[in-house]
Amino acid sequence: MIYELKFSYYEDNSENNDEIIIAVYSSYKKAEIGKKKFSQQPRFKGKEEFLEINEYKINEAEWNEGFWRATKSYFIIKLLNNYMIEKEEEYNPENHDIEVKYGENIKVYNGKMDYYYDHEKFLCLKNTENGQMYCLDKQQRKILYKINKYEDMLKFLNQKYEIENFGWKNIFRE
Repeated sequence: MIYELKFSYYEDNSENNDEIIIAVYSSYKKAEIGKKKFSQQPRFKGKEEFLEINEYKINEAEWNEGFWRATKSYFIIKLLNNYMIEKEEEYNPENHDIEVKYGENIKVYNGKMDYYYDHEKFLCLKNTENGQMYCLDKQQRKILYKINKYEDMLKFLNQKYEIENFGWKNIFRE
């Protein structure tokens, strides 16, 4: 047997819905300890009743879908200063729509992006389809600059944040 600790929270306003498999344990007792520990985390505090333990038999036909795993089109990239890049859609390799959030629920940006650069003070995003680059100021929680030339973005970052150079990271890692 395995014991899955899962959080499933749903509201009429679907933007606040939250579902995640937190951990898988080898015993019910360990899952209960995990449930108690995670119930104190900010994401789950005050919503403890939505933490559930599910029991599954390994090597039994009743669990036809096998082990859950994230696909390329569902992920969260944790960034500096409580920011994250999130993708929550059905598998579609052509869909590069992402959300940038501050904390758990504050949506700061929504759009099609392929690359990012994370810094304590700002986040740069790049769309390879149209060449647009964006600089999101983390303190102001908004896009401060939009351009399509790397040199111009670097000049802006140097003037605003004293950044000499930076390199892109692929959001949709292979």
